[in-house]
Amino acid sequence: MSVPQQPKGRGRPRRQVPEIRSLLDDSSSPTIREATLTTDNVLMLSASANKRGRGRGTHLRQQFKAPDPLWKVSELTSEQFHSKARPSQPDEPKNISDEIEVLVNYFPILDFPRNGLVYQYDIQINNKKGSEHTLYRQRALYQCWLSQYCHRYGQIDKFKIVFDNRKIIFTLDQQLPNIDEMGITEKIRALNKVNRLEEYEVCIKRVGDPIDFSLLNSLKTFHQMENNSNINYNDVKKIKQIFSIVLHENCSSLATYIYNRSFFTQLPLKNEHGYWDLGFGKASWRGFYSCLVLANGTHQLLMNLDVSHAVFQKEQSFLDFLCDVMVHSPLGKRHYPQWQKVNKAKLEDVLNFLNQNISLSDYSGEIEFLLQNCQHLNVRSHVADKTIAYKIVGLAEAASNQTFLWRRPHEKERLITVENYYKEHYGIPLNYPTLPTLKMQNESCVPMEFVDVKPVKVKKITDEQRALLCLKSSMNPPQYVQTIKAIRQNPEQQCFDQDPFIRAWNLNVDVKMLEIKARILPAPEIVYNKNFRVCGGQQRSPGVWTNTKTEFLRPTNFPPVWAFINLSSSMSENSCRKFFEELSKVACDRGIDCTSPVIYEEFYPQSNFDSFTQIIAELKDMMEKNNECKFFIVILPVDNNIRNRIYGDLKKLCELQYGFGIVTQMIKLKETERADKWSYSRLNSILLKINTKLDGTNSILSVPDVIGQFFSRGHQYMYVGVDLSHGAPGSGRKCSTVAVVASADDIPNRYFKEIYVQERSAEARGESRECVVDMKKIMKSLIRQYKEQRGYPPKAIVIYRDGIADSEFDSVFEYELMATREACVELASIYRPYLTYIIVNKRHHTRFFPGDLNGNVKAGTVVDSHEVINPTTYNFFLNSHHSDKGTSRPTHYHVLYDDNKLKSEQVQMLTYALCYTSARCTRSISMPAPVKYADLLAFRANFYIDMNDPFNTEASATEASSPVNEAVNIYNKIKSKRIELSSKLALDCPLFL
Repeated sequence: MSVPQQPKGRGRPRRQVPEIRSLLDDSSSPTIREATLTTDNVLMLSASANKRGRGRGTHLRQQFKAPDPLWKVSELTSEQFHSKARPSQPDEPKNISDEIEVLVNYFPILDFPRNGLVYQYDIQINNKKGSEHTLYRQRALYQCWLSQYCHRYGQIDKFKIVFDNRKIIFTLDQQLPNIDEMGITEKIRALNKVNRLEEYEVCIKRVGDPIDFSLLNSLKTFHQMENNSNINYNDVKKIKQIFSIVLHENCSSLATYIYNRSFFTQLPLKNEHGYWDLGFGKASWRGFYSCLVLANGTHQLLMNLDVSHAVFQKEQSFLDFLCDVMVHSPLGKRHYPQWQKVNKAKLEDVLNFLNQNISLSDYSGEIEFLLQNCQHLNVRSHVADKTIAYKIVGLAEAASNQTFLWRRPHEKERLITVENYYKEHYGIPLNYPTLPTLKMQNESCVPMEFVDVKPVKVKKITDEQRALLCLKSSMNPPQYVQTIKAIRQNPEQQCFDQDPFIRAWNLNVDVKMLEIKARILPAPEIVYNKNFRVCGGQQRSPGVWTNTKTEFLRPTNFPPVWAFINLSSSMSENSCRKFFEELSKVACDRGIDCTSPVIYEEFYPQSNFDSFTQIIAELKDMMEKNNECKFFIVILPVDNNIRNRIYGDLKKLCELQYGFGIVTQMIKLKETERADKWSYSRLNSILLKINTKLDGTNSILSVPDVIGQFFSRGHQYMYVGVDLSHGAPGSGRKCSTVAVVASADDIPNRYFKEIYVQERSAEARGESRECVVDMKKIMKSLIRQYKEQRGYPPKAIVIYRDGIADSEFDSVFEYELMATREACVELASIYRPYLTYIIVNKRHHTRFFPGDLNGNVKAGTVVDSHEVINPTTYNFFLNSHHSDKGTSRPTHYHVLYDDNKLKSEQVQMLTYALCYTSARCTRSISMPAPVKYADLLAFRANFYIDMNDPFNTEASATEASSPVNEAVNIYNKIKSKRIELSSKLALDCPLFL
């Protein structure tokens, strides 16, 4: 009998450990191999790498601990779990919805050129300073150059030349004379932004190979090319770009202002339709939006036309601007009570407001208010036929007092006031020498009476202006359709029939809106108790129901010790008592035991810093004496500025780690409400939030069987909402807030939360701005909380992600999905939940209208027709809410990943059902509750931190703070930090409601 050959070396041969080998085989992906896993349930692979010689196997056996079998939630292999496959658009029949016909604001491209050569040119236009130009300035300079060029070469057909408003020119069947790959450089004189002639250098050269439109004859569709096609993807992409530029060439040359795909023309009359004064020197203009989109139905190319609104500075003198603004100042509010409804202050009153000798103690407050509203404003001065563009950086002393050093030719330098300078140098006496002067970015001080405000697009507006804009711009569906048709027929907008560029390039656009098929999904039932449920047919309107005087499913009780805090000067203690009595009556109807407040405090905050500090200090003293207090009801001040400040301070004090750790319900007294009379529905809405925050449950859903698994008792689905907020445009924030919520129960009603703030350094601003850099940490924490509370981890995770632009789908989605997978693997090597990742997009210009234009499309209307949806991704439109006013905007969903293998009807029904789970109202909302809650949490986080100093969130030396995370970031450029919520609050408390 032969003896097996023994291996050389000391000792006995090492035995294989089967369980270790199988674990290593199962974790063969690069992500798992390279990671150093950190929990007790995971083999520490990196530790064994440092062992040498005898005992290495023993060390591995000692380190290994079998994962908890609870983590085995799916049959996905490692390869399947790390798949990069995108789901395709399903085409299965839909069985549980009613089909209808709707109009969409798309106009089909009936024909496009199928022959001809297109040449591309690169054009650079610069002045001596090398200043960057806005799109409309670049267009004006291009038009000036083209006019001179066409004058020199009369044989050119100018309608076969188009420009993208940036740096690309395309020509059809003609090359630009005397311009080749080497290019030429020319000088032109054109008007600059202050209407003065300036010299510009124009560099233009031909680039790339000509594109042959005849290649389109071999193309089946624009998004899907056959293998034997002789046209590549880049050529198709370029042709789509060319068509888009051609379709916008005429309106670009006629528009006053161009912003991305929106076009605005300055209106000659300020009372004309489409112009609304918003106060504070701002006005809204109505323009239009135009975009070429792809489809895979009867028509491959469609023009999306829509109404667009933007806010501009009113074109007026600075003195008129002053009167617009100062009517809202502290003195202005006193001088012009709200009941007078004065929109503009008188100049003589403003002169007194801003006169230090008259205003006395109020002067500094008036100056501060004016500076807040005029700082960084772009203006132009006009003195002695000389116009200069400036940006205001501050306010200086009155022209009669403000001095500077000045020297006339052949004279000594001397100190002179601004008033005397204009009198001596220009021979102009000032009419208003007591007004403060405007300090510009070049340190000069200019009198207000020589300054004009130009109509520049405004990025930041107040909440009141936003509400007024929504009110004024709102149109019902028939008006909306007529306005879009007017855009289509206006020669200065998008009247393609009279467009010479469209004719020259052989394009043909339909005059009628596209009519397509849509479906209406059935609404879920809302169950309040065994005696009361709301079925679809019982809803007042689809997506709206009434549940008053019916007990909640699980009503809460007010805590034994709670406080009523009154911060409103319009409500007396007696008014507060009456409010509580009315609230108690409604609470009784809903089954809530509403005990009387043990504590009543009354403060009247002022706008100064000391007032806020004193209120916070007194509340801290109150809580030290009443540390059993668990709940605040707060009546907020009427003044917006004071209300926003005190709201943020109180939320920080009550909800952050260093604070009280108590639940709050803030109540804003509306302008139309009387302090002594509250409507039943208003009180009911307040109780919907209070009941949920205090661990009650308003209602649950009863859903069709097709999605029954997602709402059944004991299901293991976790619904996640993700939002990354950058703040309002123009807010100047240096960081973004990341808010992620995850469902904690079956309903879902309770939610775990994670909040981070991430900084974008200057060098990172060109990178993907939407990525959540701490996604792995966040998901790891949320899954761990889910498991600790429910006893098992989620077997499936459905992520609804808000706020990603189409251009960032690939980079952001892939990063965040990989981070989620890594979080799962680090929790347990065998943990591979089914993942579904859905983008939620409200920033689009698609609108649907019922065929008879009778109101809005109903809640539950879903569109996934190939006639309009993007053919390159799995996507659909869903209008999940009812709109009483205006025209409803559907939400656009993109399913980018789906391990759950859900049918399209399941995805749509699940998404629609989650829109009914918002605890804030008795109606379905426009997006699923998890992502709406993430949006609310991101908004709340704005009050927690100083957005211009994101890594200094502590309010005092005794407050807790989190370390700055510099290791987990994209490309090592983005810092981030976790915001710590109070550990005294329940982990799943929906405090953001």
